[in-house]
Amino acid sequence: VELATLEWVAWFNHHRLMEPLGYIPPAEAEMIYYQQLGQQAEQTCT
Repeated sequence: VELATLEWVAWFNHHRLMEPLGYIPPAEAEMIYYQQLGQQAEQTCT
């Protein structure tokens, strides 16, 4: 049961395409969000 749950969570976060996010997986959307957040922080520090 644990393995099946982990496989589902991996699919849910890394393979499922979400329309509201522009048809990208949630994990990719999160990565893009934090990259943009870091870039904004760098711009405000300079």
